[in-house]
Amino acid sequence: MSQNTQTLTMTSSVKPVVGAGYGWVVWGCAALFYLYEYILRVSPSVMTQDMALDFGATSTMIGVIASYYYYAYVPLQIPCGVIVDWLGARRVITFSAILCTVGSFMFSYATTVEASKIARFLMGAGSACAYLSTMKVASVWLRPERFAMIAGVTMMMGTLGGLFGGAPFAYLIESYGWREAMFILASCGVSVILVCWFLIKDSASNEPQSTESDGLLVGLKSVVRNPQSWLIGIYGGLMYVPISAFAELWGTPYLMRLYNISNEKASLSSAMVFVGMALGCPLFAAISDKIKSRIKVMSWAALLTIPPFMAVIYIPNIPLEITFALLFIAGLVCGGQILYFAAAKEINNPSYSGTTIGFTNAFVMVSGVIFQPLLGLMIDLAWDGLVNADGTPMYSIGDYQQAMVTIPICMVAAWIVMLFVKETFPATKTEH
Repeated sequence: MSQNTQTLTMTSSVKPVVGAGYGWVVWGCAALFYLYEYILRVSPSVMTQDMALDFGATSTMIGVIASYYYYAYVPLQIPCGVIVDWLGARRVITFSAILCTVGSFMFSYATTVEASKIARFLMGAGSACAYLSTMKVASVWLRPERFAMIAGVTMMMGTLGGLFGGAPFAYLIESYGWREAMFILASCGVSVILVCWFLIKDSASNEPQSTESDGLLVGLKSVVRNPQSWLIGIYGGLMYVPISAFAELWGTPYLMRLYNISNEKASLSSAMVFVGMALGCPLFAAISDKIKSRIKVMSWAALLTIPPFMAVIYIPNIPLEITFALLFIAGLVCGGQILYFAAAKEINNPSYSGTTIGFTNAFVMVSGVIFQPLLGLMIDLAWDGLVNADGTPMYSIGDYQQAMVTIPICMVAAWIVMLFVKETFPATKTEH
């Protein structure tokens, strides 16, 4: 998903002297870090009950804690392109992995809400360059010909991280407790650090690449002045709400309440969304290339995401297996959103590709900052004051449903935004 997301201009004048197969090793290492940070991003979705009990926190506060990840992630999107160009992907990925690992260890030991916020903030700061760095490595080693497809496949790696952050991580929590599970996840980060440092190379020829960061402000001004950049960014932020609000946080506790099932079993809901999106991202990128249109596919994605989510939220007595199938379909069709990165790149000057994608991704990720705590607040506002035996709030199915009406509303809004976006596919776009 994450989502989660930006890239650099896909050019390189360096001729590789290392075997071509090694390029996939380098890309795989970078993608491994992207997968790891995505697990960290979605991990609160299967810890909401345990965190609420440990911290004595309401849904609003849990949403705020989770969203601190985005408070660091979002502001760093635009600067990340310059940082990676300046220092190289190897050093940036390694340092970023260190930040993520330190934040994970801190989170496992956090005894106060304030400490947990700082830990999530560190995870977000470390994760900010993950997708960008993966695409930087791909641009040097793999020389992709189609931006949309490579963006979709890389995003698929992130959504696989979302998958592992669901049921498998919930199993760890059920077996060892949430703090011990976070400690295990942090320990895995140490391995990611070592793999990335020793296997990633910045250049296939071991020669330093030239960088040009002087044009950052010029490029940013160009992107900001293009109204289409704003529209595509707004679309991306709206389309990410099913991921940030449902799959990454509130879907699991909702299904726990709806079906009276365990955290581990309910976490399969997030897994279904992420599996669907993992397949949908490259699939819709291929469809877009086939029909030579970004706009049509992006509009379809917004409309097609509505029915399965509406069914899960509002149709009573659906068997759990059908609910999981509907969430898989929702993730699959929602995968068409990945085209906002290709559309943003194609609608702006190619010289400012990194800045363009960073600008767009800032909109996408800000949806987590807004909607994770917003849904928590809406749940609290609908709460009737009843509490569980352990003292935590007892939210009704209706409390969750009132909050989750936000998802279809955002999808309709995304479709409306697309009515004002011009076609960007290279062979068909018009001058503007």
